[in-house]
This record gives sequence, C-alpha cells and structure tokens, in this order.
Amino acid sequence: MISKSSLQYFSLINRLKYKFSSIFINEKRYFNLILKGILPRPQYALGLFLCAAIAKQQGIKKFSAIEFGCWEGEGLLDLEHYSEEIEKIFDIKIEIYGFEGGTGMPKPTDFKDRLYQFSEGEMKSSTDENKNKLKKSQLIIGKFNETVPNFLNGKFAPIGCVFNDADYFSSTNDSFGIFKNSENLLPKVFLYFDDLNFSSKLTGELGAINHFNKNNNLQIEQIPEMAETMSLYWKKWIFLGKRFFLIHNFNHNLYNKRYINPFYKNLP
Repeated sequence: MISKSSLQYFSLINRLKYKFSSIFINEKRYFNLILKGILPRPQYALGLFLCAAIAKQQGIKKFSAIEFGCWEGEGLLDLEHYSEEIEKIFDIKIEIYGFEGGTGMPKPTDFKDRLYQFSEGEMKSSTDENKNKLKKSQLIIGKFNETVPNFLNGKFAPIGCVFNDADYFSSTNDSFGIFKNSENLLPKVFLYFDDLNFSSKLTGELGAINHFNKNNNLQIEQIPEMAETMSLYWKKWIFLGKRFFLIHNFNHNLYNKRYINPFYKNLP
C-alpha cells in the first residue's frame, strides 16, 4: 500500500506504466521504474533495490532497512510496499524498523540543530492512521540516544540501508549509534538523508556526517557520479541522488567478494 502523500504525486500516466510493468516485472524493469521517476518517492525504492541487488549476489538472505524520523508513518508504508516487490525480485527478506521520537522534535541543543529552521515540538504525529496500516514494520518510540542502544541489544538482520530524516545535528548524531558495531552492518550500507539543504559543514545532518567521519573508523561517503548519471533519465535525481551516501564496511568478510554493479547493470 503506497502512502496517501505519495499517491498525490503519482500521475495517471505513471500509474499505468507501473501497472503494465508489474505484469512482467523483473530486475531491469523495476530499476527502470525507479530510474525514470515513475514510482513515487523513488529514493526509498532505490535504497532498497541497490542493497538487495548486491546482497543477493553476495549470498545474503536477509537485511534490515531503517528509517529515523518517521513522523506520520508514510515513509514506512512506502518502504513496506517497495520491500514486498523487491523481496520477490531478488528472493530476499527485508526487515523494516522505524525510530520516532513520538512527541515531535526534541528541545534543540545548540546552533548546530539549525534553530533558524526547526523548533521543539514540530513534526509531532497527528494521527495513528498510517501506523495502524503497517504490516511488518516495527515502530520504536522514544529518544534515539535511548532506543538505539536498546535496539542493538536485540536480534535483527544486518543493516543494509538507512533513511534519515532526523533534521537536527543532535538527533542525527544520536541515530548514528546504529553503526556502533560494524558486525551489525552489511559490507556496504546505503544511506539517504532528507534534510541537507541550507545546512553547513557544522550543522544539521551534514554536520553530523562530518562529525561522525572525524570520530570513527567507518566513514560516510557520497556516491560519486550517481546523481549526475541518474539525472540523465529523470532530472530530479540531480539533487535526490546527492542525498545518498555509503558506509564502506571494509572489515566485513564479504567486502571484497566480486559482484556486478546493479546500477550500471540495469541502465538502459
């Protein structure tokens, strides 16, 4: 079930293309739906697709997808919808976890939280309508600096992709606790950040990325040339693609295992 918000941007022509392609769906056809922006919220589908395509080739049977900052739960609905299709294409299982504060944005810490753009209490969930529609996602409510450590003490499939809409520097920094143990990560972890605009190298999500890189062996890096290449097929990828980053988990025993890059493999 695609979320109501996404359906608003799902034009009739794209719905027809999607429906027709679904009859004979395969890896290349599905990537084409993403590449040309036919699917609404295609960045969610892309993160899952790239992770699943590589994991399949490396013999990985299951991985986790995580969203930080779920607000009304629409992102989780879309993740569920796309995960069902991608699971069938690659014969792989995807677990989905959502981390949400529950009471809106917390009290900001300092200027790094971009006080000119966000305030305490914003983005508070107004309804449980979407959350009640979730089929398999596990929604985890509470402050990230408390819920993330608790989550890491439980059982979950290795983390393959993370969609981050935490907005603040402090909240994003707390969410990065999910990367504390590299043994919990796939060889490559795809990251998508929703709020890089009008931040600086010290503030917001971008500031948290730079802070993480200065203080950890693991590094969060942009994916070179992805946005430019994809924008040749759909112009909005020129900025959506630049919101994608990778964690290279060099110490993973499968990191050097050869695979065919799903991105170039499926380009028209």
